[in-house]
Amino acid sequence: MMNLGLIKEEAWQSMGKRYSHPDREPGYAYYHGQRVAKIALKIRELVLPDQNNDDDVIIVGSWFHDVGKGIEPHWEYGALICREILQDHCPAAKLEQIVEIVGGHTLRKTQEHPHYVKLVQDADILDHFGSQEIWLNFWHSAYRRETLEYSLEFYRDSYMEHVAQVRTLLNYPKSVEVFNEKDQFVRAFIERFRREAGGELVRT
Repeated sequence: MMNLGLIKEEAWQSMGKRYSHPDREPGYAYYHGQRVAKIALKIRELVLPDQNNDDDVIIVGSWFHDVGKGIEPHWEYGALICREILQDHCPAAKLEQIVEIVGGHTLRKTQEHPHYVKLVQDADILDHFGSQEIWLNFWHSAYRRETLEYSLEFYRDSYMEHVAQVRTLLNYPKSVEVFNEKDQFVRAFIERFRREAGGELVRT
């Protein structure tokens, strides 16, 4: 039995205030991990409703999947860090599964993974899109002290190609369905953003 409250505190101590990347706010890896855990469980409920035996592994693996962020390859270093942090908090078998999630979360479609890894892989992608994608884009622009036009240029020149590529990395049709809804939201936002950036008064 794992004490999730204690393990969550370990996640906070490891990532809660740390800058893991210049394009992210302090603590991003921690809060991202919390969201990924919730998304992964929801996808699991939708696609594998009877396979709940590994939910605790999915939760902890999600919380720690980016613990190595900032030290590349972060998934390999993260697996080592995760093992060190959690070795006294998890049964040996569950620890191996958690380390497998951390070490495999970026290795999408490169080999066959068990469902608990694939669910976190998909949840990791899904959390970066929709409203979070907009937030990340604006943080990126603000960090570089760029203009509004800089963000519009990204959406015009890079976003569509990026989305098309990432979509192919998802493991489950339900994940693709959720991803597509998030993409549609962003595209609608981009269109209004573009029009209002040009001084147009958009009325619905």
